[in-house]
Amino acid sequence: MIFHWLFIIITLVLCAVAALPTRFWLRTGELIKARDLRGKRLRLQKALAAQHLPFTPDESFLDRGVGLAMDHGRKLVFLACPQGGGMRAEILPSVALGGHEACMQSDHGFQEYFVEISIPGKAQPVWRLACESAELAAEVDGALARL
Repeated sequence: MIFHWLFIIITLVLCAVAALPTRFWLRTGELIKARDLRGKRLRLQKALAAQHLPFTPDESFLDRGVGLAMDHGRKLVFLACPQGGGMRAEILPSVALGGHEACMQSDHGFQEYFVEISIPGKAQPVWRLACESAELAAEVDGALARL
């Protein structure tokens, strides 16, 4: 009988020890995501500050890591996305925006969510705003639809 209880206790201890690394890695992953989001927010804020047009956003997704802010009073839109080693950013009138859609791209099991915005008549006619989740991409797409 003692061996049964000893077996059960050892099994429970081993399960607890096996669960520790999983919790550690989950917390580490959350910390890395938070640090990356903080860095992305800083780069987006710097890109907005570097623009020369007067722009005060009424609605902004910059704090959530998406390069989209809208000034409804002046009818301007700030777009920003990483390109090469830097940040491609521009303030455009809202009437210059073409079609937009929330998209998902899957590559070997990794899913990437983004909103694709077309700007007719530009040298680079497509803006691809990366989003963290499908819900955020749908929210950004909805905000563009309301514009």
